[in-house]
Amino acid sequence: MKLKVQVRRLKAEWILLFLFALAGLHSLTAKVIPVADNGGLKMFYDNRMYPQAVAVEGKVFAVWRGDEGQPWIIQYDLKTRSFSKPRNLMIGYEKEADLKHYARDHHLAPVIWSDSSGYLHVLHGCHRTKGMHLISRNPASLEAWERGPDISESISYPKVHRIYNDQILMYSRLSGHLGYWWYHISEDGGRTWQELPRPAINLSGEPLDGKWASFSGSYNTTAISADGKRLHIAFIWKVEDPVFNTRYKEILSDHTQRYNLYYLYIDLPSGRGYNIQGEEVELPVRKKTADEQLLVWDTDERPAVAGPSIALDAQDKPYFLLPVSDEDDILRSHFYFVSFESGNWRKVSIAPTPHPFNSGFLELDDKGTFHATMITGSGEEVVEKDMDE
Repeated sequence: MKLKVQVRRLKAEWILLFLFALAGLHSLTAKVIPVADNGGLKMFYDNRMYPQAVAVEGKVFAVWRGDEGQPWIIQYDLKTRSFSKPRNLMIGYEKEADLKHYARDHHLAPVIWSDSSGYLHVLHGCHRTKGMHLISRNPASLEAWERGPDISESISYPKVHRIYNDQILMYSRLSGHLGYWWYHISEDGGRTWQELPRPAINLSGEPLDGKWASFSGSYNTTAISADGKRLHIAFIWKVEDPVFNTRYKEILSDHTQRYNLYYLYIDLPSGRGYNIQGEEVELPVRKKTADEQLLVWDTDERPAVAGPSIALDAQDKPYFLLPVSDEDDILRSHFYFVSFESGNWRKVSIAPTPHPFNSGFLELDDKGTFHATMITGSGEEVVEKDMDE
């Protein structure tokens, strides 16, 4: 397999190509088309929350965080190559939402999926909250919406996948930084959900026998196997309490006190977890289990802050793309391509980037070539006053 590097200075406010990649429709010769001019901070969210686009009946529907943090949607017709007018999904629901909260918390950005009948589902407003679940009144249409059921009382970083038997899986975090990562399953596209979610990651879980386990959280990213039966999970370790960093000789900020890379997969029919060698691991994963059985990369106190983009090959083998801070600088970083070769994890530096929070997207084409699209400009250095970071 080959790794082809695409280094692009992506402006998150206007890139449609990235959305088409998420919908599984883009080609490397595709034209970059403006999609919206009203994007807010983290208009299209990073690797921890998705999808932001879905293809249904020859149309692509894309959602984003717009002006004042409110959720917007647009339709792109693949045949006519034309856009609809964008629609603000908050209209009609203003009294049910805290609009000031939306304006100052980028985590409330929307995600979108479709059910087997073509109805669209949008979930937004999720940051330790149940959020707002909307369902289109007609298949493949953004014109009219109705409230869908609440999925959980506390959702952060929702990731939605279609899995085996045409079920829908939503993977998310319960509560705050030390919260539990789990997944909910719906057998009817999202109109009803199984009563009990299933466990995945809980680094601060009992017994607290791992390093700094009592104040250990994580950030997770996911991918689903081609047959829909395997949930791949990559995660980084989030240190919640201030701890002196011996590499940089200071206590790092909340955003950079995040280290290491870990991996496991869950066999969805059985609910059992396994490491890369196929050895079963106890769920939910706690800190000691992660360090002893799931460690991909001990970054030795170099920040790895958000979790990687994951690509899967035809044998369902995972590959990762993520930025990690340089050995002598907290913010200056490099993107790395990580693969499991001959029983060991291999890390290859690809491109520099000025901040470890800058996102990338990794995909594998039908010819066996990897394509890595990365933010190498200012990206995460853009801030907004009073924003919940």
